Amino acid sequence: MFIMGLNTWKGDMPKKALIFRSLQFADSVKEQGIAELQEAFLAHDEKQLWCTWKTENLEALQAAFDEMNKQTGLVSQLLVAEKYYPK
Repeated sequence: MFIMGLNTWKGDMPKKALIFRSLQFADSVKEQGIAELQEAFLAHDEKQLWCTWKTENLEALQAAFDEMNKQTGLVSQLLVAEKYYPK
């Protein structure tokens, strides 16, 4: 299944640090066999980061996001999504 994640934050979060930590998180989740990052989109000035994941274990992905949020101060929402492309 595909999962769409929306991450937001308050305060200042340096763009390079956010990207670096996000990619570290994606590598960790993949190494654990939980999920694989498909795409990510950053609107840094709006304090929003979207990401899509491919997983069969939503509960484990949610737990990983919950732990990451405790460490980083991000707020994340995960939703089951359908992937499609315009004709």
